[in-house]
Amino acid sequence: MTDSIAEEIERGWRVLNEGKEVEALQIANEIEKKESLTPEERLRSQILKGYLLFLTGRSDKALEIGNQTIQESINQKKPLLTVEATFIKWGALFLLSRVFESWEDVEYCEQLIKSNLLDSESEIEQAKALFLYMRSYFHYWAEEYELSQKSGEQSYEIFGKPNRYTHIRAHNLMGFGHTYGDIGELDKALEYHKRSLESKVGNEAVDIITNAVSFNSMGTIYYQKGDLSQAISHFEKSLQIFEKFNLSFYIGQVYDNLVKVSLDRNNFKRAQEYLNRFSQYNKNWGVKVSFDFYKLSQARILKSSTRTRDWTEAEKILIDLIREHKISGVEFTPGLIALCDFYFQELKLTNDLGILEDVQPLVDRFIKQAELRNSFSLRAHAFLLSGKISLLRLNMGDARRYLTKAQQISDSHGLKLLAREISHEHDKLLEQLDGLESYKKQKISMSERLNLASLDETMDLMQGKREINAPELINEEPVLLLILTGGGVLIFSHSFAEEWSFDSELFGGFLSAFNSISDEVFSEGLDRVKFGQHTVLMEPLANFSVCYLYKGQTYLAKQKLVEFIGLIQENASIEQILEKFEKTSQVIEIEDFPFLKPLITQIFKK
Repeated sequence: MTDSIAEEIERGWRVLNEGKEVEALQIANEIEKKESLTPEERLRSQILKGYLLFLTGRSDKALEIGNQTIQESINQKKPLLTVEATFIKWGALFLLSRVFESWEDVEYCEQLIKSNLLDSESEIEQAKALFLYMRSYFHYWAEEYELSQKSGEQSYEIFGKPNRYTHIRAHNLMGFGHTYGDIGELDKALEYHKRSLESKVGNEAVDIITNAVSFNSMGTIYYQKGDLSQAISHFEKSLQIFEKFNLSFYIGQVYDNLVKVSLDRNNFKRAQEYLNRFSQYNKNWGVKVSFDFYKLSQARILKSSTRTRDWTEAEKILIDLIREHKISGVEFTPGLIALCDFYFQELKLTNDLGILEDVQPLVDRFIKQAELRNSFSLRAHAFLLSGKISLLRLNMGDARRYLTKAQQISDSHGLKLLAREISHEHDKLLEQLDGLESYKKQKISMSERLNLASLDETMDLMQGKREINAPELINEEPVLLLILTGGGVLIFSHSFAEEWSFDSELFGGFLSAFNSISDEVFSEGLDRVKFGQHTVLMEPLANFSVCYLYKGQTYLAKQKLVEFIGLIQENASIEQILEKFEKTSQVIEIEDFPFLKPLITQIFKK
């Protein structure tokens, strides 16, 4: 490659990072016109041009160049250029809402990085940064939040060094904001979105990809935090950019959010004004996805009326909307949630439990849709809502099973704040269990049932009207740790409380109750039961069960028990000792595990 062409290409990248993407595109076009370009020069100039087309929203042309340059770079055996070309294709497909079509290409980038075909350390670093950035978003869309955060942080660090993609750091920050927002850490989410806006390059493309999306996300966060004026302000800022470039999917969401917030502020006139603007947008562009959100917004306004005929019309709109989507095979989740909320509001007015027969099929569709989309947060919320419906029916067993499922999903997929809130609700339910059983024999009013289920809080959470109310974490008071065989035979015990050390009657009473407790836990799919003033947690360990008895909150107790079992599973010699004592029907003394006592103390006495 001649020095003059190489210098022109690098000047194009330099101008781009100065926020002058139009000038950079002119440079790329001028290079393309030159005669006698070598194949490598043409390839590098096309990658610059393709990336600029992606940044300026010309996704179809960028996709065409991305596909061409991927193949050409492979033919020329230029692995770094293959990664850069893949990034163009990935970005173009992202704008076209088809990003998962690039998954195999991104996987191939990982193979190239591991293959040692890259010529220098700087090439390896640049390729890694682009690959990690793309992978962080795939993890985010798969709701693998911790993995997304890890990949994003690694790419952010590399992009911090001088290179042609330094401007992408603003997108990294936006990604961190999305991740923290989704898991409920709203203050951190706001911090990263603000930093993303502050670190903007200043070109129009970044305004599209970063600023507008961050403004929209910040509006959602302020709405959850109850700051409705800031929510309106940030939604308006995002709408201005989205409408300029006709990004219809975002436009539909933003208009619906503006209608929703206006109604929450009791500003019905403003809500109608937004609906009128929304209607005009649809007339101008006729975009189907926006029309769905328009019908949803229309139903919200009708539902805010006090007139029966408006409520009837709102219900009809919502039913028609989700029926149409059911026929197409793609659920409209916001519509499902809105119809559920509609029925719950009707339940408050009529006290007719028969309305729940209309709700449960909608929740079942949530669960099915969540499985199809591999959405763990939607599944957790759907099971939480199912638990609340079971409480309305005073079906305590189902309520506990659904809460257990919801927390297990939240725990295992990084939704820690949601898991804490669900665990707290489950603990409250267990504390009230005796009283609840007596309710079945009484005529408990609908208002009492609704108060018991705290349904409004759950629906507000699902509609983005509030943030997660995770209670303050307080360490439990450990009482007893047991390991038992599958048949319920004790082979190890450790007491944290003096009364359990010497009171054989108390200890024996617990063991005699164990079989019924274990049956309830494992056969009913629960994770905890009450035992007098204590709570019992049980977890399987190979052919054994580990049982933890404590007083207080469950959330931290569960984390400690899982940590303890994990450490045992990492040490094969411990399981071998357990199996040895099981065969001889002996009870293991703490002396048989000289390293176990400090481990127990370290974990359970935090």
